[in-house]
Amino acid sequence: MAYAEKRGPNRWRGRYQRPDGTWGSVTRDDNGQPFRTKTSARNYAAGLETDVRRKTFLDPRDGRITVGEWAALWIESVELAHRSDTTYRQRLRTVILPRWEDVPMADVSTVAVNVWEQQLRKQYKPRYVKSVMSVLRVMFDDAVASKVRADNPVPTLKSRRRGRYKGKTHHDETVIATPRQAYLLARNAREMRGVVGYAMVLTIAYCGLRISEVAGLRREHLLLEDQGQGCRLLVQEQAQYVDGVRVQVPPKYDSTGSIILPPFLAGLLREVLASHASEWVFPSKQGRKMDTGAQFYANIWRRFVDGHEARPDRLGRPSRLPDMKAVAGIENIVPHGLRHSMKVWLDELKHPRVAVEERMRHTIPGVEGVYSHTTLAMEQAVATDLQKLWEASVSAVDDPAEWEPARPPRKKGSEFASQESPTPNESGSLGVGAS
Repeated sequence: MAYAEKRGPNRWRGRYQRPDGTWGSVTRDDNGQPFRTKTSARNYAAGLETDVRRKTFLDPRDGRITVGEWAALWIESVELAHRSDTTYRQRLRTVILPRWEDVPMADVSTVAVNVWEQQLRKQYKPRYVKSVMSVLRVMFDDAVASKVRADNPVPTLKSRRRGRYKGKTHHDETVIATPRQAYLLARNAREMRGVVGYAMVLTIAYCGLRISEVAGLRREHLLLEDQGQGCRLLVQEQAQYVDGVRVQVPPKYDSTGSIILPPFLAGLLREVLASHASEWVFPSKQGRKMDTGAQFYANIWRRFVDGHEARPDRLGRPSRLPDMKAVAGIENIVPHGLRHSMKVWLDELKHPRVAVEERMRHTIPGVEGVYSHTTLAMEQAVATDLQKLWEASVSAVDDPAEWEPARPPRKKGSEFASQESPTPNESGSLGVGAS
């Protein structure tokens, strides 16, 4: 039976039996305050014995493990894809542990976490802060499951409705292109890289591929002879850096799929394959795998979007790239924005959600996902409508308002929103359009 012992002037400790029969002691309550009376110490210890009988006991000693010690154990226990594992470790190393490493797990409070989050929001972009808080929340979820502490101090979205009301933000960092803007973007790409660049932009836009999936697309992933199911593009792999080496890995979330191609794109991809002998559908000029690292964004993609002014260099040599105007209205678009754009187009055309999400290779949660199924007729209807969007974008008469003067090159280190942002070691040989 629990009891109390005097430990000094106005200080008491509670004694209780642990699940293994040994005696434990506790000197502070849940708020970290020492026991000043015999009754408070005995009652707290008795409560712990009640938890033992109910099998909800949390050993107070476990809560004294520090956040740094728990993080070191936890990160090795989590099964993650390589890129996610790298992200989790980076968030821990650079943001979470500098603040919490030496704090006991039991002493991390919701109020302290909220104050820290507000400080982060003054330093970083909302998307980055959201990613950091997600890692911290998952880490404490697992601490609760492992009985290191009783609750999770990191608030969920639902539990944040306190204080001053904040309406939903109307600013969306993702830039969406119309089919016409996607076509104009592809035209700039054709000026730099011919049919390979032209088809690459249109494949992202009309198939909703991630840029890493485009880079990892092989010849055998294209089924360009219609066997009654339509011409197809198979998403089986993506190109990604693993320990500094560019390798082929499964696509994000293992989201493999078979995407029906609109007729124009099937014909264009046949032309692409006939234009080179590389195993990659969209290779560099040297026939190697396309690099989508920092150099690609700075030297290739930005010129697709911002245009290029063909001026002689400092030595008077002519520019290697042609004059290209910037596409109006999509200044900050990134490749992933074209994936978002296709989703918007299909939503506007009111295609069944299940057909749209399958083309995006998303999983519909809940009962709807269990009972919804995509048919060949749905896929063909999607391809037909995408073909119509393409034909309308091509047949439109050029309007000077669609173009802007070529924008000056961006300063090194300038930021642009990207769902597929490159990591520092992803630079190296230039990708599409590299010389």
